[in-house]
Amino acid sequence: MKLLYKLKYCIIFSAAVVFSGCEIAGLKLQEDVKYEYHVLDPKVNMTALEFMNLPREDTVFELMQEGIKYAGLEAEYSKPNRTFLFLTNEAIREYNDDGSINDDSYFGYNVLPGGEAATKWEDYPVEEVRDFFLYHIIDSVYSYDNLGPENLEVNTLLDAPDNKAYLKIMNARNSKLRVNDRPFTIKYAEARSSNIQVTNGVVHAFADFVVPGTLDE
Repeated sequence: MKLLYKLKYCIIFSAAVVFSGCEIAGLKLQEDVKYEYHVLDPKVNMTALEFMNLPREDTVFELMQEGIKYAGLEAEYSKPNRTFLFLTNEAIREYNDDGSINDDSYFGYNVLPGGEAATKWEDYPVEEVRDFFLYHIIDSVYSYDNLGPENLEVNTLLDAPDNKAYLKIMNARNSKLRVNDRPFTIKYAEARSSNIQVTNGVVHAFADFVVPGTLDE
């Protein structure tokens, strides 16, 4: 009985120490702090071109800037009511550990006639670069407001019979936006950052690129 009494006393004393407001070894128990919820504003007060050209320490869109300048497409990124698929440097030219260019980046995927990877945009005909970037600009605005888990067929600015792209939001925890994720796709891409609302549309940024068509076409 004495043992049970002592055990009961220790439990009561321990609970009193844990839940009381007194100081223990000079430390006060933490008081409740009101949680304040914040959501980053996706709106930026500038055009897609201005957003692309913002000074950045990481120069994440530097190769894209060079490409659209070479193709003469800067004005297209200031026109209204569009969805812009931005490409990071990694999507365009990514190096392997041995210094070679990765086959999944544009310069390694689209090899030159001799079989070597490109090192700069000027290695390609300007028309080819122009078509590449026009396929990454979509007519009209598509964001989380009007996309869902099923592919939505959209028109790009590419002047060709096969100028379609397909957008959807993944029905998963992170709700990533994907482009051209469908059967027999040649190449699909998942957005790294999305729903950046510029004054002339919306920007989705990718570390990969897409191409038109499917493997059965």
